[in-house]
Amino acid sequence: MHRRNNRQTARIFLVLLLLVGSPVRADQLPFPEPANENAYAVPMENLRLRLWAQYRVLYNASNIPGGINNGSLPSAGTGPGKLNYGDTTGYDFFRQRMRLAFDIRPKDDDHVGGYMQMEFRGGFGGSSPAASDPRGESGANADGTPNAFNRLQARGVRYGYVYFTPIENHTLVVGILPTLDQVGRVLWDGEWDFFVGGASLGGKFGEADYRVGFYRFASDLKAGTIGQGFGKDGDMWVTDYNTPLKLGSYDLKVGGHYYTMNLGKTENISIGDTHEHWIALTASGSLFTTGAWNSYLMVNSGRIGTGTTGNNHTGYSGKFEGTLPIGPATLNLFALYSSGDKAGQTSNQFTTPEAILGTNGYWGYSHIFNANAPGDVNDFGINLNNGGAGLWTVQGQLKFPIIPRLTGTLESAYFAAARSRDFGTRGATTYMGTETGGMLTYNLAKNLNLDVGFAHAFMGDFLANRTQATNVERSIYEFFTRFQYAL
Repeated sequence: MHRRNNRQTARIFLVLLLLVGSPVRADQLPFPEPANENAYAVPMENLRLRLWAQYRVLYNASNIPGGINNGSLPSAGTGPGKLNYGDTTGYDFFRQRMRLAFDIRPKDDDHVGGYMQMEFRGGFGGSSPAASDPRGESGANADGTPNAFNRLQARGVRYGYVYFTPIENHTLVVGILPTLDQVGRVLWDGEWDFFVGGASLGGKFGEADYRVGFYRFASDLKAGTIGQGFGKDGDMWVTDYNTPLKLGSYDLKVGGHYYTMNLGKTENISIGDTHEHWIALTASGSLFTTGAWNSYLMVNSGRIGTGTTGNNHTGYSGKFEGTLPIGPATLNLFALYSSGDKAGQTSNQFTTPEAILGTNGYWGYSHIFNANAPGDVNDFGINLNNGGAGLWTVQGQLKFPIIPRLTGTLESAYFAAARSRDFGTRGATTYMGTETGGMLTYNLAKNLNLDVGFAHAFMGDFLANRTQATNVERSIYEFFTRFQYAL
């Protein structure tokens, strides 16, 4: 037995020797080295690497109804908040999120580089509703995806692009781009994961700045009001031009903006079909020497409806916002309007990419009606289309120091539809609700903050009457916290 074991060991050794020593082997690839995989790989000492990181844990408790935001109005669903305003209950959840960003460029060349942001998010010590994650839970899938834009999983690369400056002050970016409109973030918002594959060129001509961009949307997109994909890759063109203007001794900045979205003819989009166009004028300046203001006027023209039954529409929107220091405090106020129509009518509707594609945006001060950090993991997601009814809102915010390292924020907001809607036997109404809230922010250490806030909304008939339930919940609340470290 001992000799047999020795013979077996010798045979194994001989086979290994032949495999290692043979000039012809099944696998001749060396241990992977960047220089062998990429002829352009360079040593680390020749690169400039910048790193950014952020980690946060959020806790949220509310009775915000669960469901799907279709055209920005909460509809029946299966979320933890039950089905609608007649059947809601309290619930709570934790979420955590980590982001890492890398900016890589040669040390001897500032004209080219690459940027990438990675993200890892999910529940913390339990489950949390998919609605609390702007990308949902499924990521990309073979049957289409609720992720309207970058086609990536909920954990991994958030966006990434190459940037190149061939001429001083003119930069081209190509890849998965974080993009937002330049009309006040009311149309689409890269902070809310509006990431699209495409290219954008931006820069300066003297004191003026410009942007020209082209983006693509995948044909099997399932998001927002798109139920079964639209069978053809969609695209979006954006152009912006902003320049300073002097009126006597007063300094202004004015801008012109044109955006167009082309989704192709489809039977599967309930609001926004074929082609949509937005033309806007913006202006901003100083207010009472120490403050500032900004505003826009915008026209949206396109087609509302599905397939060949869609109707042409032309809608309008405007906004004025002011910021004014009052001693150590800062007061922010704005009023916003977007046109709408009665149920079944479309000619005066103002729609947005957010309404069509099912995303959101940080365009307001309130926490329940629209997204506003750190309560942005749970909200109604109201946008300017407002289910076709249009929107009137006036919002105010006061930020003030309390003691060293502790600041406070108060907010109040009024919401109404631009046109009334009939809901069964409940009658026509425009009043959506009023919200008030407050938040404390304590700086625990450098770059480490703790936010604690509460908001309450009283539901008007426009939202409450959407359900025909006998008992309608008029009082909606949200308690939220955020523990965040960034460097």
